[in-house]
Parts: sequence; structure tokens; C-alpha cells
Amino acid sequence: MSLFNVVKVSCPSCGSPVEFNAVFSVNADRRQDLRAAILNGSFQRQACPKCNTEFRLDPELTYLDVGRGQWIAVFPVAKLGQWKELEHQSRATFAKAYGEGASAAAREIGAGLKARLVFGWAALREKLVAAEKGLDDVTLELTKSAMVRGLDNPPVGPGTELRLGKVDGDSLAIVWLQSANEEVKEAMRVPRSLYDEIAAEPAGWQALRDELTSGPFVDVNRLLVTA
Repeated sequence: MSLFNVVKVSCPSCGSPVEFNAVFSVNADRRQDLRAAILNGSFQRQACPKCNTEFRLDPELTYLDVGRGQWIAVFPVAKLGQWKELEHQSRATFAKAYGEGASAAAREIGAGLKARLVFGWAALREKLVAAEKGLDDVTLELTKSAMVRGLDNPPVGPGTELRLGKVDGDSLAIVWLQSANEEVKEAMRVPRSLYDEIAAEPAGWQALRDELTSGPFVDVNRLLVTA
């Protein structure tokens, strides 16, 4: 089931307390409306009743979609620097729920799930878009890596992330985002053929693929952020 709990957080603009029905787990098989809200960016977003500033609650939840084979541990972007510790924690959580520490029935479900760890709403949304469009998330990260290598001055830096926005025909819409507010800094279109070429040549990318898949944190930030 999807679990919520009422919390109060300070408005980032005026400091007034704002009451949120904070999510702690999402079961997308039962609540497709929550999945849709994550995809359109409205989930856990609301306005301060005092100053009307709209903001989004930082995510800290588990996301389950058995139908699409997804189990995702989600943490705030501010915790990205702790990814090694949280990767270990996420592995243990998954093992208890769907792995060696679970019942036989749960392990059967877990056999069909990919366990992942992400930081922030944009990273979670990207995993959902990739699954919906039939993209392998590891190959997607390799594609992003190849794309960055081909840019003269990529806007790589603290507080910036590279995310798949959508799949549009024969191209992938890739955007540079400000992590703090999900604001798009730069948008690009990458030929789908680049993804297809990388998928068709596994040997040439095996070393990097092995590094990306050495844990549930499957993201190019794994190669960039020292934990």
C-alpha cells in the first residue's frame, strides 16, 4: 500500500509552517494516480497558505511498481554525498522486503524487480519515463555519459543534474536541471540512434557498465560524486 503521514515543514520563502501529507511509500500498481503525479511534477507540491509560494517536499520514500519491475529507494538530493552509505541501506531494505530475508512469496515478486536508488524527484521521474518507454536505465546512463564527452563545455557542477525529459520519436529529450528547484538550465535532443548503438555494442562499454551496476545507484553521478 501507499503510506502517508502528516508533517509540518517551513516555507522556504516566509518560514511559516506548512502542513504536508508526506508520502513514505508509493505502490504504483494500486495507485496509478500517484505515478502520474510524479511524472507530471505535481506530486508533493503545494503552496504556502500565508505567502502563496509553491514548493515541493523533498522525497524520502520507497516506490514499488511490480508490473514494470521497479523497486526504488528515493532520498533528497541533499543526501547525494552519502550515496555509498544509502546504497548499503537500500540493499538491506530490499533484501528484507523482497530478497533473502523475505518470505517465499515476497522473494518470488522480488525476482522480477530491479532495485534502484535515486536522489530527488527528477531522478525518480527519469526512472519512470525510461521504464514506460522501454529504455534500459543502464544503457541510458551510458548514453548520457557519451553525450557529455561530446560537449565542449557541459554545465557539469554541484547542484546540476542531467536527466531524460521525454522520448520524442527518434530522439531523446535530455535536460540539464538545477537540483534545488528542478528548473531547466539547458535542453538538448539526442538521437535515439546513439542509445541503440551503445545497446548494440555491449563489449565496448562493459567496463563502465560494470561500474554503474555495481550497486543499485545506477546513475552517472556514481562516477562523479565522492561519497
